[in-house]
Amino acid sequence: MRESNFVTKTIAIVAFLAVMVYFATRLGGYLVDPLTTTAAYYYESDDAVTVSGYVIRQEELLPDHSGLVYSTRQEGERVGKGRSVATVYHSEAALSDAKQLEILEERLEQLQYAQSAASGAQAVLKLDNSIRGGIFALKGSVAQGNLTAASQESGALQTLVLKRDYTYRGTDELEEQITALEAEIRTLRISAQAGSSAITAPRSGYYASVVDGYETVLTPAILEDLTPSKLRAVSPDPGAVSSVGKLIIGNTWYYAAPVSSAAVKDLREGQEVTLRFASGLDRDITMVVHSLCREENGEQVLILESDSFLSITTLLRRQNAQLIFHAYGGIRVPKSALRVVTDTVPGAEGEEDQEVRVTAVYCRVGRMAQLKPVRVVYEGEDYYLVSPDPEALGVNLNAQQLELFSIRSGDEIIVTANNLYNGKVIG
Repeated sequence: MRESNFVTKTIAIVAFLAVMVYFATRLGGYLVDPLTTTAAYYYESDDAVTVSGYVIRQEELLPDHSGLVYSTRQEGERVGKGRSVATVYHSEAALSDAKQLEILEERLEQLQYAQSAASGAQAVLKLDNSIRGGIFALKGSVAQGNLTAASQESGALQTLVLKRDYTYRGTDELEEQITALEAEIRTLRISAQAGSSAITAPRSGYYASVVDGYETVLTPAILEDLTPSKLRAVSPDPGAVSSVGKLIIGNTWYYAAPVSSAAVKDLREGQEVTLRFASGLDRDITMVVHSLCREENGEQVLILESDSFLSITTLLRRQNAQLIFHAYGGIRVPKSALRVVTDTVPGAEGEEDQEVRVTAVYCRVGRMAQLKPVRVVYEGEDYYLVSPDPEALGVNLNAQQLELFSIRSGDEIIVTANNLYNGKVIG
């Protein structure tokens, strides 16, 4: 028994010593040649300043109405003068009649389509393709979380499916159903019209459903003598209300924000800049510097102007945004990986190897260190953005050598290692 315990302890001690020797060897190897790498990847960065300001437009409130208001326009839709923007229903019964009328008119359309397409194989095939496209559109809207679009596409898809169902049933009694439905619609339409009234646009403009009280406060007229203190002091007008919505007049809109004078000292009127809203809009907008108002306590109001994207900015008012002066893109590399090196590279065919001095990184290619000359595009806090610069070698390179000496996304950049040189075998 004692001999068995002795053997077991001896084996455990030997195993422990073997593990310690292994880790000591690995640590020693790292201290001798501390090889670490990271992946190269494309990255974008900006010279930008964060601001908080207001969207300013020429707006006109639509007359307020009591009763049940039902908009007939989409948000941001262009409306002509005298055209309907909403319908006011004077009672719940009138609204119910209108909804029923809408259902019956949709059903009539389905029956009429079925009647015309029942004997046309090509029309049926076209309808099948439309249903397939509708399914994909609905799936995309749901995946993006766009519930408004999903609701509209769901209704359109339902209509298509019902049309397809009618075409399978054949034309028997379709004529009778259509005649009866048309009579029912005529009766219901008279009833619905008696219990409702249309609201029309007094002038042409873009329809917006939300009234926030700034319509009479933040107008283009305020831009003439605007200071940071005036802009921060604005508040909504409690008397500006409308259950119908408003019209946005014209195509021009503005974004005004207090900003440090030092941050915008190089901006000039008419210069283009890029604005990126923190929320409410999923794209960058190119705007023009309209003006820089007079300085106040080291700040100025920067006013940007645009005549694009008005229809998709109707719901925006007070917005945080990034003012982007310059955008940069390139391969991101750690600062510790960038080196100014003197190394030897192959000369042109028939010529001797040449010694060059370049700004470069080393990448691991197989088990070798490969020199990759680069040009710095942008300097971040702990990284550089670089672009390939094999021409910096100053030698004639063939296509294969150009590829070899050019950094690409996915390359394995050597961050730390001792005594690096082009072609060095590394572990």
